[in-house]
Amino acid sequence: MRVLVIGAGLVGTAAGARLRSAGHHVTGTTTTPARVEDLRRRFDDVVVLRGTDRAAVARHVADADAVVVTAGPAAARAMTPEDRAATYHEVLVETALSVTAAGAGTHLVALSALSVYGNACDHLDEVTEDAPVTSDDDPSPRMFLAMEQVYRDTAGDRLTIFRCGDVFGADDPPIEAKVALAHTHLGGSVPFGADALFYRLSVDDAADAVLHAVQNELVGVFNLTHPEVPPRNAELFDTIAASQGLEPLVYRAEIAAPSVPVSTRRLAEAGFVAERSYVPHPLLAR
Repeated sequence: MRVLVIGAGLVGTAAGARLRSAGHHVTGTTTTPARVEDLRRRFDDVVVLRGTDRAAVARHVADADAVVVTAGPAAARAMTPEDRAATYHEVLVETALSVTAAGAGTHLVALSALSVYGNACDHLDEVTEDAPVTSDDDPSPRMFLAMEQVYRDTAGDRLTIFRCGDVFGADDPPIEAKVALAHTHLGGSVPFGADALFYRLSVDDAADAVLHAVQNELVGVFNLTHPEVPPRNAELFDTIAASQGLEPLVYRAEIAAPSVPVSTRRLAEAGFVAERSYVPHPLLAR
């Protein structure tokens, strides 16, 4: 099978490696020409491609049997509403419009985020894929939901959407470094809510889930994270901050996320469980 992976970041690169190991011919894309040589060691083919380039995306989608869209906004450009507004539409929605405009009948796998639920489900016992989504105006959930809708409108019968937890692993800095960075570069505040549960997703689980979706032509929306209930943001982040001699963070609650457990049963029933994504932090006695 010929697979096109749009976005050769943490998840895209790992997913490409899994797909190649399973015998598929994998083309990866990057927006950075300087990364091409390194990525050629990881993909069968590499192309420099922006998701906004309709004609170029259409050409490559037409040659693929499956398309995996892992492109996502960089965290460094997502710390304020203004940054998110400037980047999320281009990276998420414009890429979706380009992929679906190609008109091919390929299977699509797209990565979304658990933030699409916001706090709209906090009155429920758990968050299932059929639960309400947020109506918040923040660009993060709004653009992820707009992206999902573009894919549904055109490719709903051949589409996998994974609503993912916070991705970690590979070259991503550890959470301790991110907490310190929030103090040194962000003035000690973060755009998240204090009470939201800190659901995570390892790069390895994300890559294996993509492989599972492609090989089984999985169709539907699935929460992709660990089944265990994690600590809340403030519980974890402020414990880490205290261990570093730092003040507790300020939680601006611009990007809401569920404060009740997230269900992963639907994906488990489809044959996949994220077994490496829950790593209890040693500073928390749980």
